[in-house]
Amino acid sequence: MLLGIRFRLRQLAFDLDVGLLVRPGAIALAYGVLAPLVVALERRHPEAGAWASHLFGIAHEDASAAQVMLGTVAGASMTIVSVVYSVLLMALSLASMQYSPRLLGHFLRDRVSQNTLGVFVGTFTFCLLVLRSVRGGDEPFVPALGVTLGLVAGFVALGFLVYFIHHIARGIQANHILERSSRSTIAIIEQEFPELRAPATDDLDDASASAPLPAPAPDALGVAAPSSGYVQLLDEAALVELARTHGLTIYVRRGVGDWAIEGNPLLYLARRAPDPAGAHGPGSPSDELLEACAAAFDLGEVRTLQQDVDFGLRQIVDMALKAISPAVNDPSTAASCVDHLGRLLCLLARRRMPPPVVRDADGQPLLVRRGPSFERSLDLAMNQLRQYGRGDLSLSLRLLGALQDVATTARGRLPRGRILHHARLVVAGLSPDFLPADRAVLDGRLQALEAECQRG
Repeated sequence: MLLGIRFRLRQLAFDLDVGLLVRPGAIALAYGVLAPLVVALERRHPEAGAWASHLFGIAHEDASAAQVMLGTVAGASMTIVSVVYSVLLMALSLASMQYSPRLLGHFLRDRVSQNTLGVFVGTFTFCLLVLRSVRGGDEPFVPALGVTLGLVAGFVALGFLVYFIHHIARGIQANHILERSSRSTIAIIEQEFPELRAPATDDLDDASASAPLPAPAPDALGVAAPSSGYVQLLDEAALVELARTHGLTIYVRRGVGDWAIEGNPLLYLARRAPDPAGAHGPGSPSDELLEACAAAFDLGEVRTLQQDVDFGLRQIVDMALKAISPAVNDPSTAASCVDHLGRLLCLLARRRMPPPVVRDADGQPLLVRRGPSFERSLDLAMNQLRQYGRGDLSLSLRLLGALQDVATTARGRLPRGRILHHARLVVAGLSPDFLPADRAVLDGRLQALEAECQRG
């Protein structure tokens, strides 16, 4: 039960964190709550605004001056909100066209953008609520403290605007986008794979990850996807607990980052031991069990970085592919992408991947799924870049350089063999139009990589 609650809270926290609605709305609400509190305080204790009246020259009887000041700040705030939204839309459009649409999530989760919007909308809300309490006539009331705080909020918002423009101007640069994407992916790698590889078990772990997975029995029961979408989160701990409690083996058909189709199986349920009649299926499982199994999957319209390390690599690969396309033709950005891919692959090479089969204390399988693997992530990072960049010698050299860095980090026979496989494909697939002298540089780098793979 506790695992399910934590899983739902994680889903909710991520959904609320993405976008330009929740955080700005919360900040604006805080400003809106503060305004009537300040006015009520000054109504009950008029001396609270005395210092503000003397400091800014706000007379308690001069309602018209207070109205002009608050109205000016409120109007300017709403005008600048349109400017902020315009700048954000420009940045989103530029990132989508020049880099990759999959990078938009980083801009939508940007704290500076969210806070700036919240501060300006909050300033408008604060000034408007204080303004409605200003009263002239025979019994004038001017909340000097509220007016003062409104002016202060205006200056604070101005500071946010200047920093926001500076932040966006830096944030749309390719290197900053790559760094942001890499940091997000590194955080997921450290979260999902906290253990470092142990040299004594390297080959054993690699053999376990590359071994074919056991298949469910033909009469295993499939649990259908309630809707179509990408698997954004998978609560494996809950599935293991369900398998242990009900004496089942759960075969996961759709893992994190995979596309699930409504009505098609997300997973299969099978008994760990057949019944006397020889059946492996779970019989007639309860509706609660089926719902609990389906609830372990969070499906959404887009892939996210919550658990999906390969999606972080996918973003950088897409950015590199667009950079080397004839429409953009930016090989320097592609080279930077390769550098960051090498950085992430080196980090992955140091981490121990979870085994594809989770077993109980007796060695019986509880959960079977196609888990993440270094080799699969390496293929994702290299295949398309190697294929689309075969006509760019500098990119091929950069790929070999990144592979050599990864080979220096990687332990085990299988990872180094896969690295060498990609390096040889880079050289073999290079365009024959290059001069022998240019190809000699590439061959020399390949020889250095082969020597690195044979070392230790």
